[in-house]
Amino acid sequence: MHTTIVRSGLSVTFHVLATTQTNHALMVRGPREGREDGWVLPHGEVPDGRCVILTARELFMETTGYDRALSEFYAVSPMTDERGELNGLTYVLDGGHTPGVPANPPKDGASWVPMRELHEPPALYQYAIIAAGRRRRLPLLINADRPEAAFS
Repeated sequence: MHTTIVRSGLSVTFHVLATTQTNHALMVRGPREGREDGWVLPHGEVPDGRCVILTARELFMETTGYDRALSEFYAVSPMTDERGELNGLTYVLDGGHTPGVPANPPKDGASWVPMRELHEPPALYQYAIIAAGRRRRLPLLINADRPEAAFS
């Protein structure tokens, strides 16, 4: 069974939501939807021939300095073009929930941002934050199974 996407006409992207019980979210500096740079969730696109979970885990570690399994998600959204044709899938993966801001700081360009400072986050982030608060997450399955990468 293949757990990597060898070739797809659909773009597969991800965002990683890591939170604390003290209402902080781990963010990185980057372009926001149609606006100037600001705080955004760590995110990326899955290239052909890569596992979603491994790609997200590597990018998350590279941009924040933290390692997470990332095998569950809070939200998924099919993406469409102007004509309404499906052209991608976007996931918000569970980056973990800690009691407070960790003592070891994230890499430069990343920060634990108080959620009250997230002015008008995109709707997908809002739904994911609500799901995280309720601890409602789902396993990320590929071909109805968990990739081996989920357990590394």
